[in-house]
Amino acid sequence: MICRFSKRTLAAALAALISLAVFACAPERDTPLITSEEFGTPTPLPTPTATRLPEEAVEIAGRRTSDAQTALDVVGKDIIKIANWKEGGPAMLNNLLGYFMVWGYDYTVELVEMEEADYRDAIEKGEVDLVLHVDTADEDTGAWLSSVVESGTVNDGGKPLADSETVRIAVHPSMTERAPDLVSFLETATLPGEAFSKIAGTVKFGRIGVTPGVGAFKYLKEQGAVWNAWVSEVEASKVQEAIDSSKTSLRNRTCIPRGVEANDCGRN
Repeated sequence: MICRFSKRTLAAALAALISLAVFACAPERDTPLITSEEFGTPTPLPTPTATRLPEEAVEIAGRRTSDAQTALDVVGKDIIKIANWKEGGPAMLNNLLGYFMVWGYDYTVELVEMEEADYRDAIEKGEVDLVLHVDTADEDTGAWLSSVVESGTVNDGGKPLADSETVRIAVHPSMTERAPDLVSFLETATLPGEAFSKIAGTVKFGRIGVTPGVGAFKYLKEQGAVWNAWVSEVEASKVQEAIDSSKTSLRNRTCIPRGVEANDCGRN
């Protein structure tokens, strides 16, 4: 006799066999039932362990952190901010005298771009340290400089051009303590007007023409006999070395600080 079973009957029988096998293989316990605590408690996961980095990677990461900290510390003696605007003579003068501050005296120089009309307020507030080209031939400018010098808000740093009595240097009073060597330098550095004016007349601010920095470098290369009298032998040798190495910019480090805090990137 052939026995026929329905699919439902076979499924029920198979389930019963599986249940018997599970209970038969389970460890001995007081009750075969699963407790409520066991039912609600998930299986604990293994404690994760950190993957150990190769020693080379740790060393490189540490070195980068150290380099970044060192970079923030290396800004020269101080940061000197000079008011700068797009006019050939003043811009070239900033680059020329700034060259000595950077390469001769090891200061970091930042040229702060502004309109000419804004430098008065900037130096009075201490937002810049120097205005190297104050033309007192303008009556209003002359009256302003006399007023702030008399009040002690700004100091008169002397005349930068030998052939001009009207162009003066405005110095923020804090420079007397922060950079006394630069204050003395500015009182000594006086450029013969003819040679300076000739090169300054070629300075342009577009794609075509001589930039203020290139104009200043050209003057320094051609007028060594003049500027050597402004500084000691030590500073003169440093400046000459920079000229011989074709250092045409005011960057003796890889980047210039911006803003209130120094963000220097270390020496070249």
